[in-house]
Amino acid sequence: MNKYSEFTDRILRAEGMLGKLFPKEVSDLSARRLVREVDDATLAGAAIGMPGAFLAVRGGLLFALDDLAGCHEFFQDTASILVSYWHGMMHRREADFDNARYWFRRAGTLPFFDTLHHGASLISADIAKQLSWDPYLFTGQCEQQWFGADLDGAELVRLQRAEFDVVFDYSWRQSKIGRSGDSLRTP
Repeated sequence: MNKYSEFTDRILRAEGMLGKLFPKEVSDLSARRLVREVDDATLAGAAIGMPGAFLAVRGGLLFALDDLAGCHEFFQDTASILVSYWHGMMHRREADFDNARYWFRRAGTLPFFDTLHHGASLISADIAKQLSWDPYLFTGQCEQQWFGADLDGAELVRLQRAEFDVVFDYSWRQSKIGRSGDSLRTP
């Protein structure tokens, strides 16, 4: 059974997806081409209630395929608090940590933080000590890893995947439900 659409689920099942904190190249060029070229209805598997919010879904798929330049095109040109959060995630993977923090500040606290915190707490004792999801803590851990600290890299990759799963699911639901609100509010 599909969680999203047949097309999207197939992309999200790609081997090794989000396996690197700091990717240097696109993980699957053919999947990237498909994500960039397919129409919204095929990607969604149905009509889209909020086409503007759906840009975050397409950008999120490119993010998952390690196409940081490609997803940046979607995130740079869309003004919303949700896309600001995606933008911060993308800059963190580029090891542009100050810019990531800037975009997380623009996004502020989002409705999915408690869900994300719950899942991330099962992965990381440091995250479990927090009251809610803290993108600054996770960014700081990634920054320490980038500069050679002896952190558990596998744990950071699992946290990255947990974050992606929650943010992508929230983006999908915001684009499909056809209502305006938080997802489109300008930061």
